[in-house]
Amino acid sequence: MAEKIRVKELGPDKPEIKITQPTKEKTYNRTFSSNWFERKSWLTGCGTANALFCFPCILFKNDKCDPTWTESGQTDLKHLSEHVKKHERSRAHMENCVKLAMVGRVSIATQLDDGHRIAVRRHNEEVDKNRHVLSKLIDCIKFCGAFELALRGHDESQCSDNPRIFRGLVDLLASIDYDLRQHLDNATVFKGTSKTVQNELLDCMLAVLRERIVEEVNAAQFVANPATTPIPYPSTWLRNLGPR
Repeated sequence: MAEKIRVKELGPDKPEIKITQPTKEKTYNRTFSSNWFERKSWLTGCGTANALFCFPCILFKNDKCDPTWTESGQTDLKHLSEHVKKHERSRAHMENCVKLAMVGRVSIATQLDDGHRIAVRRHNEEVDKNRHVLSKLIDCIKFCGAFELALRGHDESQCSDNPRIFRGLVDLLASIDYDLRQHLDNATVFKGTSKTVQNELLDCMLAVLRERIVEEVNAAQFVANPATTPIPYPSTWLRNLGPR
């Protein structure tokens, strides 16, 4: 295939063909005109054999090809126009012309496949980046929960002088994390610092925690429920139960 691509790049040879044939009346001689090479781009010739050939059919020769265009060559100038028209209408010639046009080109299916792979790779890269940003926001929430720190203050605006611990942690991480900094600067829909997003993250974390507790309880052979000291509450008493 590489050799055929190289031959295609070189193109059909157009040497000086010296074919001279006297007419039946012998009043003049027919000679080959090089204008044929301009009229028929598939036409090629051999200066040694002084004959005309079909470039695509030689390159993709098969049993269906006319041997007068691939082996012996055309030398009949009187009927050359008829032979050319007949050959152009042949199925073998048309198929070989299509093969010549396609050789060395990337097929549409391959182009679509490459485009799909590029789109999938970019999508996966964006998903990984979003997961990274989300993990940093969750780490900030977990830090606040571990030390019983308030997530929000009364003023969480961008220019607030007292944005509370969560916003401060996010800004601190953004100063050392390029992806998080880019997200906070460029995101237009989801930044992760709003009250709504914080509440949704807390709900998701609670759901995951509950699933984990249920899995551990189901996997355990024995379960204990220690009860804490009752806590007085208006009109009732509260008692905390924690499975162990």
